[in-house]
Amino acid sequence: MTEQHIPAPRTGSHDAVLRIVADVLKVPHVAAADSFYDFGGTSLQAMRICARIGKELGVRVSPEVLFDSDTLADVISATGA
Repeated sequence: MTEQHIPAPRTGSHDAVLRIVADVLKVPHVAAADSFYDFGGTSLQAMRICARIGKELGVRVSPEVLFDSDTLADVISATGA
């Protein structure tokens, strides 16, 4: 039997993080499998994303989370979403 990866259920916070990232990066859509670096994300954008996540979701996320995460799914996990 092979082990399959089953994604965690999506939440409103999940969608909010993706919406915030897309808005700050000024792109129409991002997916959880995308990387912050796929869009040429900058340190200033990372700070803006983290500030918006904090304001909208009440969760503190440091810019290092964006820099150290392979995918936006990792960032979403860091928010507890």
